[in-house]
Order: sequence, then C-alpha cells, then structure tokens
Amino acid sequence: MKLLVQGDDFGFTRGVTYGIIDSIDHGILRNTGLFANMPSAALAVSFMKARPHVCFGIDFNIVSGPCCADPLLIPHLVDHDGNFIRSSVRVKDPRYKSEEGRREMFPIEECYIEMKAQYERFIEMSGQKPGYLHSHSIGPEPYLETIQRLEQETGIFYSRTIRKQMNVGSIPYQRSSDGVPKKEFDAGGQLAKDKVQNVLDHSDLLLSYDIAAIGGHPGYVDADLLSLTTLSLERLRDAEMCMSPIIKQWIDDHNIELITYYDLKK
Repeated sequence: MKLLVQGDDFGFTRGVTYGIIDSIDHGILRNTGLFANMPSAALAVSFMKARPHVCFGIDFNIVSGPCCADPLLIPHLVDHDGNFIRSSVRVKDPRYKSEEGRREMFPIEECYIEMKAQYERFIEMSGQKPGYLHSHSIGPEPYLETIQRLEQETGIFYSRTIRKQMNVGSIPYQRSSDGVPKKEFDAGGQLAKDKVQNVLDHSDLLLSYDIAAIGGHPGYVDADLLSLTTLSLERLRDAEMCMSPIIKQWIDDHNIELITYYDLKK
C-alpha cells in the first residue's frame, strides 16, 4: 500500500512552521502546503531546498492574515486593515447559508485576484512552482471555482482532483447534518484527541486501499497561532501522530510506501 501524508498551513506561524519541519525530518510527513500570505512564509520557504523528497504545495488562504493583492481590489474579502475576514465570522453571516449569499460575500473575480497573487508570491519567494493546489478552511463556491480555474491555467493539479482520479482512500470525517466536517473548537477537546489511535483504529480500512491518505495540521502552538485561529492545540496531536514511533512501526510492519503528490502524477 502507498500512503500520502499531508500537513497543511506551512508558514502559518513560526510555531506551525517548525512543527511541520520536525514532522518531516523526524516523522512521516511528505506533503505540505504553504500559506504564501503569512509573515512566516519566508521562514517556511527557507527550509524547502534542503528537502527535495517533500512535495511543497500551496494552501490558498482567504480567511486569516494579510492579503497578497492590493486590498482596494478585494474589498469583500478583507477588513479596513487589509486582513482577511475570519472564517468564524464568515459562517455566522446569514448570507453564508445560501449559494447566492456566498457568491455575494466572495465575488469570484476578487477571489481570483487574491489567489493568483498568492500563487505568484509562492513562485517569487521559492523560485519554483507549487507541487499541488489545495483549499483551506471554508469552501464557498467562488473560492473552489477559482482553484479549478488556476488548475487549468497553471497545469498544476488541485489535490481533490488528483485524489479522485487516483481513487485515494482516507479516514472518513465526522460530519454535521449539513455535510460539513465537524470541527472541535474547544481547546481542551482538541488536546484530548488521540490521532495515533485514530490511525490504528482505521488501519484495516487504510490497508484496504492501493493508495491511502492521512491529512492534518501538524505544528507547534505559539501566541500568534492562538490569535489567528481556533484550530490550535489539535496541531500538537497531528504532529505527535506524524512523529509517533508506533505509527512508524505500523508503516514498517505493513511495508507501506510513503509517497508525494508527484508520485500520484506519475
């Protein structure tokens, strides 16, 4: 069996960045997507060249931190300081409950301007194209359609597209009544999660696939992270899973091959 292990939000903060690097250097993480808009993105990029075995993609972020485009061109996406309106605010807006409302909140041309700017920032900082395109947090229709547009323009595949094409299996998410993956917002609840056991509990399912994927948000927690997102302490558990000797032994025992998105493209 081949296993694709992906960790999102590279460069979100210094703590997240170092947690992802440790999950690569001392663990099983082989794919991670850069937040090109964040101040710590430059730190994250500085680690790329020495790790050619890792697939560095881009996670398009329009709900946290500063924008890359001219804020005057994307007034529906940012506040008066040029920072993105948080997802926790977005989902409470009554308009978010309908497609018409979401399209009003996230005009597709504004999404394209910003996300193209993030794509160009990635190339400018790293000197290379991202290995894959990936979504982050909420997924209003204009945002997802923009990723698909960039997939067509750049020739770089969207993670959902390639996973579907290659029939990549994964551990099912717990979902709410509206079909959206459930999130644990309580910090104590996040810390109580056992990501190692979750993988072991789904071992038979994962091993039943020719190609399977494990995803998460590994990272270390710092003060900046606490001010930017409600997904905080859970990142410690994802990093723990990536570096767990138990998971490494499970991989060895079952002759599992760790792969990247580049391998899927082949």
